[in-house]
Parts: sequence; structure tokens; C-alpha cells
Amino acid sequence: MTAHSSWADVYDIAYQRSFGDFYKGLTNVTVKLITSILSDRSPASISIVDFGAGTGRLSIPLSEMEYKVTAVEPCQEMLNQLQKKDTGNLVKSVRSTMEEFQGNGKFDMALCVFTVILYLLNEDSLKKSLTAAYEALHPDGCLLLDIPSEALFRGYSRSDSGFKRNVTVTPHDGSIYSYKEELVVPNDDGKSTSYQDEFQIRYWSKQQVMQTLQEVGFVDCEDLTHRITGTGSSYYKYKKPNKRLEQTAAS
Repeated sequence: MTAHSSWADVYDIAYQRSFGDFYKGLTNVTVKLITSILSDRSPASISIVDFGAGTGRLSIPLSEMEYKVTAVEPCQEMLNQLQKKDTGNLVKSVRSTMEEFQGNGKFDMALCVFTVILYLLNEDSLKKSLTAAYEALHPDGCLLLDIPSEALFRGYSRSDSGFKRNVTVTPHDGSIYSYKEELVVPNDDGKSTSYQDEFQIRYWSKQQVMQTLQEVGFVDCEDLTHRITGTGSSYYKYKKPNKRLEQTAAS
């Protein structure tokens, strides 16, 4: 089973009940940051690929603003939830891991945020995934990604009005951690449904990620962490260079 597949139908409820207004506010400020980066052109002329799109937290509001959005997500159950919410059928959905995605230089912006890189468990997967993002972009296209701090690798519990959530994060091997989700969600009939999930995640240092981004070919790192605070992650924008301009300058 893919991570989150067992509780995809209550994924949004779980995060809204766990983090309340902060969850909504983080989504809004991230959308605002994306639109500010892309403010030099009309949304209808801009294509975005959203890696690890989940249930459409970013893909749907961006598509409603007329951006052309492709949501890439390995979990079919999460994509099913995205498609249910996408009532206007605005988002193109692709079931794929980040590293297996083939974009063929179609996009102006790639998104890899909300801890997507935690699911990449080894150096080969990290490099292949960032290479896929690079290849998916037009020359001069940009990548927005976050790098979670090690402080985020800890469990937490939430409980109120019949809702219970217990997340356990334990060290497994080196930078690998085991993530375990135990969830109870009340139903409309007064009963409740229990969900469980368990998978592995990995801590990546900023140095590891940035070095790999440079090896892949990204340039012009811009630290945007001050624009999205309180998440425990650092945010960066990278650019895919226009190789024709580079070649002209070199000659």
C-alpha cells in the first residue's frame, strides 16, 4: 500500500482537526508566495506541476486562479479525493512518483512543498526526483521546495469531540524514521471509524539537498523561508538556467 492510502478519504479532516486555522493559513500563504513569484505573467499562460499533490491542497486553488496545473501523486486514493474536490475538472491528475514523472519541459514552475522530500528514502531517489523536476521545466522555469528540519521528526497527539489522532515517529536506521498514524474520526451517525498507517520517511540536511540540486543543474538559489514561518521547514526557489543564454555568454 502507498503512504496515506488507508486514510485518504479523511486526510483533509485529520489535518484540519489537528492544526485548525494554522493549516488553512499555511495553504493561503503558500499560494500567495507562488503567485508572487509568477506575477510577471497572466495565470492562464503559466503551467505548474505540483509534486506530491495529495488531495489538491495547492493544485485546486491555483487551478481556480486559472493556472494550468498538473497534480502528480503516487497514491491513487489521494488523487481520488483531489478529483472529487475538483468539481470544475480543472486539474490534470497524474499517478506517479516524483522520480518517475516525465514532464518533457512543459512547465514554468515545479512545486515540491509540504514535506514531499521526506518520502525520498535514499540518495538515488533524491537525485532522480530532482532531475525529474529539472527536466519537467522550461528553460528559466523555477522550482519551489521546502526542506524540513530534524525537529519535525517527532510524534504528536490530538483529541477532541470524538476525534483522536496519535502520530509516532521513531528512529529506524540512520536518517530513516518510522512514521505510524493511528486515527479515529467520528461519523455523521454518531459512530466512529478507525484508521492506521505506517511507512518510512527520511531526514535530509540542507547541505545534502542543495548539493544535489546543484549537481542536477539548478542555479540561483533564493531563500524564501522568511515568507513562510512557523512550519519548521526552510523554503527555497531555484531556477533552471536558459542554456542558450549561458552558451552565448561563454562564447
